[in-house]
Amino acid sequence: MMKTRLLTIGLAIGALMFSSCAKDTMTKSEKKHQVEITGTPYELVKAKNLVVGEQDWVYFSFEKATPVDPADPAKSTDWDVAFFAYYMKTNGGISGPGKGGVLSPTTVTTSFDEVKKAPTEGYVNDVKVRMTYGMYSNFSYKDGSVSPILSGAFADNKDVAKGIVWLNPGNMASGGGKWPSVYAPTYFVYIIRTAEGKYAKFQVTDFYNDKAEAGAPSFQYKLSNDGTF
Repeated sequence: MMKTRLLTIGLAIGALMFSSCAKDTMTKSEKKHQVEITGTPYELVKAKNLVVGEQDWVYFSFEKATPVDPADPAKSTDWDVAFFAYYMKTNGGISGPGKGGVLSPTTVTTSFDEVKKAPTEGYVNDVKVRMTYGMYSNFSYKDGSVSPILSGAFADNKDVAKGIVWLNPGNMASGGGKWPSVYAPTYFVYIIRTAEGKYAKFQVTDFYNDKAEAGAPSFQYKLSNDGTF
């Protein structure tokens, strides 16, 4: 039976978390690890509104189906992917000691069920970049390693096979688009190799919370030992 649970790493705050008082006193660490998880990794996991900010990377384990807090992410295989603003990274190459990477797509699909098999080769590691984030005309900058395939992209059209979100001012409802701000989920389905060398098909299904605030991605994934989904 599928179970829904609200995960907050490191603190057992129980039912008090749902009260308005508890929400007002939640620490930054608690908030960044707040997410609603449904399902199991080898069947289907759906994560709703992972709180992702622009302060720290939020690390996630596909195997455990939960955010995690590795003491030293660069030396830990306890995480598979991480989120920061509209960027993502994987546990491999320059980002971690794992076997992680993202399959370089020759074509992309938005149909989760259509992806049946993960190849054993063709996975791309992270690269070093100067990350740009924040509000237009008041950007912040940070050096880091990111996935060049998963990280959000500025693009003129959604045919660009890159990124969990597509960034363009034309996406905004105020400019004739259908989204609250510049971020539009691409719904692309990606195959990610995990830190342990397993495979996950992964899709971001939303980038907004119930208050129409960006930076709260919802996603689904299915894990496989041999790449068969």
